[in-house]
Amino acid sequence: MLLGLFFYVFAANSITVLHKIYLVLHFVFMVWPLFQFISQTAIDPNYKLFYLIGAYVALSLLGVGWFVFIVVLTGQAKVIRMKSIILLSIPGIVSALAALANPGNMFLNINYSTDPNGQLENGPLYWMMIVQVLIYLFISVFIMVYTLRKEVTSRHKTLVRTAMTTVFLLILFGIGDLLVNIVFIDSFDSYFPIISCGMAISTGYLAHAITKHRVFNIIQVVQRDIMNTMSTGIIVLDDNDIVIDINKAMRPVIRLKIGDSFNPEVLASQLPKSAARDFRKFFEEQHEKPLERMEVEIALHLEQSSYIVIQSAPILNQNKKKLPIGRLLTFHDVTQLRILLDETNTQNELLHDRNRELMIMQEELSQANKKLQSMAITDSLTGCFNRRYLLQQLEQEVAINVRKGIPFSIFLFDIDLFKSINDRFGHLAGDEVLCGTVDAVRSMLRLTDILARYGGEEFTVYLPHTNREHADLIADRIKEAVEHNVVRTGNGDQTVSVTISMGVVSIEQFDTKVLDDPKAFLRELLSQADAALYEAKYNGRNRIVKRKLA
Repeated sequence: MLLGLFFYVFAANSITVLHKIYLVLHFVFMVWPLFQFISQTAIDPNYKLFYLIGAYVALSLLGVGWFVFIVVLTGQAKVIRMKSIILLSIPGIVSALAALANPGNMFLNINYSTDPNGQLENGPLYWMMIVQVLIYLFISVFIMVYTLRKEVTSRHKTLVRTAMTTVFLLILFGIGDLLVNIVFIDSFDSYFPIISCGMAISTGYLAHAITKHRVFNIIQVVQRDIMNTMSTGIIVLDDNDIVIDINKAMRPVIRLKIGDSFNPEVLASQLPKSAARDFRKFFEEQHEKPLERMEVEIALHLEQSSYIVIQSAPILNQNKKKLPIGRLLTFHDVTQLRILLDETNTQNELLHDRNRELMIMQEELSQANKKLQSMAITDSLTGCFNRRYLLQQLEQEVAINVRKGIPFSIFLFDIDLFKSINDRFGHLAGDEVLCGTVDAVRSMLRLTDILARYGGEEFTVYLPHTNREHADLIADRIKEAVEHNVVRTGNGDQTVSVTISMGVVSIEQFDTKVLDDPKAFLRELLSQADAALYEAKYNGRNRIVKRKLA
């Protein structure tokens, strides 16, 4: 009977957390009469003891299971936290373990001294189990009485009263079973399953209340409340277009009640021509494609910008064929949404225009930054790098070259007798000579070489990955290119040619101590190149003085 009620409750109700707890409790109810029945059919006292212990394990868990069920049922789980529930459940769990272990036969014992076939006797742990079950049941009654004294809904009171009646039935039959089968056992010839009957009756009553009053199932109540509090209009139709449900949001709009026939033409006659046409077409397509979900947006009043969205979804049965048994219609007022959407689109267009303007400004700023960066590292007159950029690059390059043992060379040169050119032809002609000389030098350099104006008419060339032999060849080509270069002075067809004096320093071997102070090493290099330059000028100009630093 209990097994049948178990599946009945499972099949007839939506399974919630409360249902799950109850079904676990119901399963515990079933274990007791099952093992009691098996123990009564056993002849061997040892088998009988084994099955009785199994039954009492279930009985030990009955109290704690009912306690947890009542805590959740009455809503006290918010007050009694999970940790507290686990701690309060420990006595029941310990009692069940004691019954299962039966240490020293202190729970149940077979006494052969009074009966050759073995007489079952209850030990002290048995009575402790009875006490803990009763304590749990009385605590459950206290929680239910406390809940009833609070201001709760009528449904909640019905819920608690149903559970309280079940507890009283259990206690009543439990006391009766205890008196008949334990206290007055000598007055009767056989065992009476009073507590088993009590479990069946109380569980049957509880299952009846669950089904009849839906005391555990709040889903339908919630569904009804949700439907009536929604701003969206809802109409539920059967397969003959008969209204079987309609919420409050639709009643002021459409004069329909449950049982009326839904006629789209009646609604279409109340709409503008364009909206009525779309409305009729929508429901025609709905009848042609009954298994599809459909949606349409209709403009009710174009002047007032009023819009609704109608959605139609089929309601299918649960068999394999999935046949339509009805249809759900929803009506959404999307006027505010459309207004917000139009405003959003307008704002997006404005943002798009502003982003385009910002991108143009960003590109202009990027070009300006590039120009500023170029101006910061280049000489405005000659277009080659300036001294600041040269020193920064050399400081980094020298450290890398020394660390990796890469040879490099540095040229330092200036234009011979440049002051006389300024004095004779003017400063504008001098500027032309500077620029022409730079162009001639640059034509002899590689892409990786760095040409920088060191100051006035002095220039520096850094040649990475260049040993002394290669540097000497490049220096000679530069000297010849400048010497054969002809520069116009700007005074008619008058031209001028210049020569340069150059100091060359090549570094092929390195001492790692240089890394301790790269700046000092760089100053030493430039000093050596400057000394070589002045030596070239002192020895007659238009020549190259070469030095090699170890």
